[in-house]
Amino acid sequence: MKKLRQIIILAVSAAVIVLFSFCSGTVMQSVKYSLALCYNSVIPSLFPFFILCEFLMKAVSGAGVNRTVSAFACGLVTGFPTGVKNVCDLYAAGELDRAQAISLLHCTANASPAYMVSFIGICLIGSRTAGIILLLSQTLCAFACAVFFGCFSKRKSRDAGKVINITETACASISNAVTSCLNVCGYIVFFGIVADIAKKLGIIQSVSDALVFLPKEQAQALITGMIEISRGIAMLDFTQKGAIVTAAFITAFSGVSVIMQCISCLSAAKLPKRPLIAGKLVYSVLMPITAGALGSLAPISISGRKENMPVLSFILFVIFITACIFFIRNFFDKRPKRIYNIKR
Repeated sequence: MKKLRQIIILAVSAAVIVLFSFCSGTVMQSVKYSLALCYNSVIPSLFPFFILCEFLMKAVSGAGVNRTVSAFACGLVTGFPTGVKNVCDLYAAGELDRAQAISLLHCTANASPAYMVSFIGICLIGSRTAGIILLLSQTLCAFACAVFFGCFSKRKSRDAGKVINITETACASISNAVTSCLNVCGYIVFFGIVADIAKKLGIIQSVSDALVFLPKEQAQALITGMIEISRGIAMLDFTQKGAIVTAAFITAFSGVSVIMQCISCLSAAKLPKRPLIAGKLVYSVLMPITAGALGSLAPISISGRKENMPVLSFILFVIFITACIFFIRNFFDKRPKRIYNIKR
């Protein structure tokens, strides 16, 4: 069985090399487009915030904040895959036990506020309001998953009261920010190539034709975004009705590109992939509903057009918030819990 697996891997690798060689023109154009996207939008909108978020999280750790709380906060402010990597690092250092780490994997693979508001909202959509709506939707989903899966505990930080060295922390934050930006850009380039080749071969067109409930452009953007998030959202026309909901789904799933980044961190820490995938599926259901509801409360204005969402979205949003309040009972439930057959 192991030998067969190796043969399949070699065959697939050879086939990809041949495919990339056959579509060399598409590959070149795709790389140029992706690098231009990184140079003009991704790096300017993310790099400064990566530095500040890294510094902030190190300062929070030194202040003795609860490890599960700080890991959850890191997942909200630093963006993928840094939030997942932080959980893996804390688990490897013994700051989190296995059950705590697995619980946190459901809700720490998030896009950063900078990515949501600056990159998606301002650079891609041209609307700060749209970016804020996506950010609020993601934050509500993250809190819902954190409460439902019992992520928070009372375990104290080992670094409580530790005074950080500002110079060392600043240097480490800048170095980590450079690495994070390079990782993000690398995955954007590679999976952008995959998306463009799939488009050239007609795969995206064929799959999107099956999504009859969406306009053609949104369906193609959705399928592309499930491969690479930035490229998919960039394809959306936000003057069309329902585009913010499609963008919310793409952001919630994050694309194969982001999931692969997170899985590489999990493999190194020997943590399971199932919680990450489960969290992404929960986000993919809840976040579009939440974004649609918030869009009905704060209509997005692009090119003079306001996008109003149906009243049904607002009703679903109220139901969602009620469910979140119900799950808060997990904070007060002291009984032993099991998650993925691991006793908490």
